[in-house]
This record gives sequence, structure tokens and C-alpha cells, in this order.
Amino acid sequence: MCVFGSLSHFFYAWSGYDKVVGILFPANESTWEHLKLAIFPTLVYFIVGLFFIRNKNYIVALFVTLLTPMLLIPSIFYSYTSVIGKSLIWLDILSYFISVFLAFLFCYLILNSDPFGNRATIVSFIGIIVIIFCYLTFTICPLQNFLFKDYTDNSYGLKQLGYIIDLKK
Repeated sequence: MCVFGSLSHFFYAWSGYDKVVGILFPANESTWEHLKLAIFPTLVYFIVGLFFIRNKNYIVALFVTLLTPMLLIPSIFYSYTSVIGKSLIWLDILSYFISVFLAFLFCYLILNSDPFGNRATIVSFIGIIVIIFCYLTFTICPLQNFLFKDYTDNSYGLKQLGYIIDLKK
């Protein structure tokens, strides 16, 4: 999972800046785009798992596994950069690995727990839909705030050959 997620950091550039690839994988250096390193591999893992795992907590486990890195990666990044004043690549990579490890630890614990019940499943299902919607939407239509800003060139959203795609055209 960590290897695939780490490699996916480069898929957009390797694809020649294909828009579809940019929606699924990181398309710039913003914090939001780096969350995709965990989101897509997790979705693939759970989609494949549907064929092999029968568990009443599967939807809850997927939701928690998606949500954990989405909360931890920005929390760790903004905490340490506010203290030391800059980003360090090795800490960014470490925070990704820690987040994915904890996400799958929580997944394991949830899958091996007593069933959570229908309410937890429904809330988790709605949460998964919201995450997927945001995942697929915010690269194309990023919010103009710090989470979506690529500080390497002060841009937002998809880039193609170094230029931001103007979706209003």
C-alpha cells in the first residue's frame, strides 16, 4: 500500500498530465493532493477485498481507513511546519507511512470487532460517498484555501505542462 501510494505521486507527470490521471492521483504539491496518496490505494484495496472478505463491519472499516490519513496527514504536516517553519520531505514521507499504518491498524481492529450495527454502517456509507465526491471534485474545482494551494507556484488544481487548466474556458 505504501509503495503504490508513494509511486502514485508521480503518475500524473508520467501520464503526460492526463486529466483523468490528475483526478485520481496527485496533480500538484498541495496538501489535498497528497491525501490522494492514501485515498486511491485504499479504495482499490477495499474494492478487491469485496471479493474475499465477508464482514459486517466492512463499510465502517473502509470509512475509518479512508478518514484516518485524511485527518492525520494534514495534522502532522501543519503541526510540524508551524513549529520548525518549513517542510521536510523525510517528515512528509514518515507522516504518510504512519498515517497509512494507523489506518490499517484501525481497519484490522474494526474488522475483528463485534458488529457495529446499522447506524454506524449508514453513517460510514454516507461518509464514504462524501469522501469520494470530494476526492473526485476538489482537484477540478479546488477551494481557494491553504489546503488546496500548491505553494511551489501558488496555484490550485490540475496543471498541464506547468500551466493551470482554466476550466471556465
